Amino acid sequence: MPAPRTAVRCPGESRRRSGAWRSRRAVVVGRRRTGTMARSIIFLTTPTSATGSMYRVLRAIATGRYQRVDWLESLYEAGRIQDATREVPPREDCLILHNTPQYFNHGMRLLDYRFVLNARDPRDIVCNQYHWQFVHEAPLETPEQTAARRERVAREGIDAFALSFDNTGYLKGWFNAVRRIAPQDRIFIGYAMYCLHFEEVVARASHFMGVPPESWTRQQRRQIARERVENLPNNPSWIGQKWAGTDTAPGRHRQELQPETIRILTERYRWFLDFLRRFDDPKVASTYE
Repeated sequence: MPAPRTAVRCPGESRRRSGAWRSRRAVVVGRRRTGTMARSIIFLTTPTSATGSMYRVLRAIATGRYQRVDWLESLYEAGRIQDATREVPPREDCLILHNTPQYFNHGMRLLDYRFVLNARDPRDIVCNQYHWQFVHEAPLETPEQTAARRERVAREGIDAFALSFDNTGYLKGWFNAVRRIAPQDRIFIGYAMYCLHFEEVVARASHFMGVPPESWTRQQRRQIARERVENLPNNPSWIGQKWAGTDTAPGRHRQELQPETIRILTERYRWFLDFLRRFDDPKVASTYE
């Protein structure tokens, strides 16, 4: 495996390794006010799994402690997303979203980071992906190609889409990273717990990030409260305000897919469902049946 390329460095990050750092573009938002360095936190998540909402909560918690750096987004915008499999994110003082786990760099030193983890039942993920076919822009498509794709997907229906669209690459990228992270360096949020036990799981994440919930400012509390399920209809940042087909609870596949489709998908993703059943909180284990 080729050696990882030099990381983008957050402002103030120490030069712990010999040799010059090569400057690369990354958008850094916010400023850390404490005087000591902390390992960066990577928010590693499967797609379409309340990612935007969770990231807003983590950013609110991180205020004054970690700087948000759009490392992955900068690679995507530069047409270099595949370089994420070789490049190294900033190691200190940053909060980094990684929502394309198929491009995770499995050669980087995981002990340099801490991880907030999120995943969702893949049978629900594919339902989201079906609905997003009609609202989400696809790179490099012409308007005519987009219209033809949407017409074909609508004609074939959600079951045909769910059976033909395989998320194994996403899931294995996430799984292969997670199983190598030291338990003390990770915390799992999970879509099911986030929707059904919001207060509990957000408090856990806050403690993990070194910010006891009792220390939240009034502004932090307001920002976090906006992400509760019952408040999403009035939250202008919620993706459901922009794209139809967004849901707010685990288990949508049971309402939208035929029993035979569910059976096939359950067998296809049994390895991942079994892992989530063991890895997630027992309170939501039944959602992975």
